[in-house]
Amino acid sequence: MTSMRVRPRPKQAASSFALPRITNHREAMGDLSLKVPDPITFATSEKYLNRYLYPRQATFLKVIFLRLDLFTAYDYQVVAEWEESFKDTQSNGITPGVIDRMIYLKANGHKWFREVLLVLGRRAGKGYVCAIAMAYVLWNYMAKGDPQKAYGIDRDKQLTCLIYAGKKEQAKANLYKDLYNVIIGAECFTPYIPGRPLGDSISINAPVDAEKMRKLAARGIRPNLDLATFKIEPREATAMSARGGAGFMLGFDEFAHVNKSVSASDADAIYGSAKPSLDQFKKDAFIVEPSSPWEMIGQFYINWQHAQEIDPETGLPTYPEMLLLQLASWEIYYDWDTADELPLFPEEFLGDLGEYETIDPPSLYTQRNDDGEPIPPPQEYDEAMKREEKGNPDTFAVERLSHWQTTQDAYLDREKIAEMFQPFAGQPALQMTTRGALGTYYLGHADPSTVNDNFGLAVGHTERDPLTGFQCVVFDYLHHWNPADWPDHTINYVEINKQLWDIIKGFPVDVFTFDQHQSKFFIDELNMRARKSQLPKTPRIGLNTQTAPRKLKVAENFKIALNQGWVKSPFYEQAEQELQFLQFKNGKVVHQERGPVQHDDVASCMFEVVYALLGNQVKSWRDGDNLIPLTGAASGGIRPFMSPGTENDNAIISQFTELRKSRGQSYSPARGPRPDSMRRPGPSGGFRR
Repeated sequence: MTSMRVRPRPKQAASSFALPRITNHREAMGDLSLKVPDPITFATSEKYLNRYLYPRQATFLKVIFLRLDLFTAYDYQVVAEWEESFKDTQSNGITPGVIDRMIYLKANGHKWFREVLLVLGRRAGKGYVCAIAMAYVLWNYMAKGDPQKAYGIDRDKQLTCLIYAGKKEQAKANLYKDLYNVIIGAECFTPYIPGRPLGDSISINAPVDAEKMRKLAARGIRPNLDLATFKIEPREATAMSARGGAGFMLGFDEFAHVNKSVSASDADAIYGSAKPSLDQFKKDAFIVEPSSPWEMIGQFYINWQHAQEIDPETGLPTYPEMLLLQLASWEIYYDWDTADELPLFPEEFLGDLGEYETIDPPSLYTQRNDDGEPIPPPQEYDEAMKREEKGNPDTFAVERLSHWQTTQDAYLDREKIAEMFQPFAGQPALQMTTRGALGTYYLGHADPSTVNDNFGLAVGHTERDPLTGFQCVVFDYLHHWNPADWPDHTINYVEINKQLWDIIKGFPVDVFTFDQHQSKFFIDELNMRARKSQLPKTPRIGLNTQTAPRKLKVAENFKIALNQGWVKSPFYEQAEQELQFLQFKNGKVVHQERGPVQHDDVASCMFEVVYALLGNQVKSWRDGDNLIPLTGAASGGIRPFMSPGTENDNAIISQFTELRKSRGQSYSPARGPRPDSMRRPGPSGGFRR
């Protein structure tokens, strides 16, 4: 695979946003009790979290909490850049139209995006940003004084924030630990943490809890139970672990990687059981999902799709309460070295609580060591990164560039699949057709199914690449029948057989084969039509007996041909998706059992056509033979290569053995059908015997 291109760092006109930085800034404020400041003040002030923010982390926090009033010119510039990037790449940037979403949610009584997907590469600080956001949401709940009363919940019901990962230890070590550190290290939370915080959970009192405990003590009751209003707890990803609680906030750590191979339940089961716990908190519920991407399956990928889904009728977001940011590992740290020149707030902002009426607000700054030298961020696209990318581009694309992997153990190269649909030999893009030239040799294959499953079809021929002289398979027609196309979700075999016959005679097709499953009806009916027809070429219609070794051989043949650029096709979305989602597992090429693509019917048909037409060429290439491209015309299915000193591999000898035997015909490999083409068209369009 070619190395992934990295989007260059945008140049910022930083000086235009410059404000003087106040060194060792301290806010000259009195006790604010449980009043709620803006999220940036809460994150950076010594009275609250006292945490450092990189410029783009601050921008993203403003977005999460719908604080368009805190935007500076720099923030608008960053969001515009992220939106434009996502429009161009579909995998890097922020949910398009995010400012419109912020305005809509604010106008409808929201304080923040309900669900935040932070899809970043490794070491991008996604857990850190989520922990700051979660701490601010918690503070908003605490500021209600009596949260149970505010939300109509029983006064003794504990409000929970559960943080999930594949295993409990993973949850404890990552997102939970980030949130734990932020809370324990914050001066504002200290009076509300009862006793000694535990490693497995942390309890936090609401202001009303002190009065509750006073009343119990007056009655002589000193309970051993945890009576704090809030409890934050890491959990293993099991479907039962979220039931029964009143959850006001949820965290799903590295959600893309949660499945039954690493946890007790799949991500969809956990998400489905945990989400209802938020119902009573309505617009104030909060979910964070910090994760590097992985396979394009499972609940996290579904959420990723929902976050950008647009209603086709209204043109508005289907899920406006969802926010998506997807960046490479180092992109959230851009502008770290010019942070001194960037304002944190707009000039007219005086603070939600009037904090900055008499003092200057804090500003961004570049972290420095004791010698005054700038401290680089955790991730940069430097020479070491470039070497890592060159050494393992596939892994780098997922773990650093934050690109989705089509599927774990993906069988085919995604870029090679895309190349297959590009224009061939300088011609316009290929288009589907069901009509062909009489002098061209066409071969088709169908993969029947049960009446409640997909049914695939592929028809192709060979053409010589004028640039290389090598033979390519050019697909003329790809199609599949979906049971959903019929009212009763049951495929009509009779109707499909009529369509198959129209395709066979429309080209006309020389050879048409079927997998053995559910194929007898089609073979018998089509052969009967062929005997009665007066076609210029009599189609030969037969069976491919599939075995596991043969299926792997056919798949490997296709993979080699695809990688060599010997497969060309008009674009067909079903084919593209099936090929992208094929996996190699336990020595077999298989489709996925879960996720968005669970079929391989069209792909298997393409495999068979390429094997039949290019089996000899691929074998010669694989064996390292000295291939000699033909210098003359090589279209029409004529064998394009000779391999000196070796026997040509007959790629489809077995396809007609059973058919010939059933007709009482003898069959000899020595005098059997020609490799790759079965027969050469004769002068009259018939076949030479």
